Amino acid sequence: MQAASLEILEKADVPPAQARAIVQAIEIAIAGARHTLPTKHDVPLRTGSRAEMTDLRADIRATAISTQRFWWWAVFAQTVVLLEIAYFFVTHVPR
Repeated sequence: MQAASLEILEKADVPPAQARAIVQAIEIAIAGARHTLPTKHDVPLRTGSRAEMTDLRADIRATAISTQRFWWWAVFAQTVVLLEIAYFFVTHVPR
């Protein structure tokens, strides 16, 4: 029985008999869960995961290239707009 858990429950004014019962119930639940949790031996390893990783990296690279192209066009368009604004001020604002 976990003495620390028992002390915490007793400090919370839980009667000693109930505190022991609560701690025992928790320990039983934990012990039962240890037998139902899968281990790495219970989970089958997938085959072909290297091929999937290669495909995933190719998809990420294609997306990155597409995004990079978008940003270059956005920078270019913004530069054009700023140059047009500057041209407007140079040609239409009196000196």
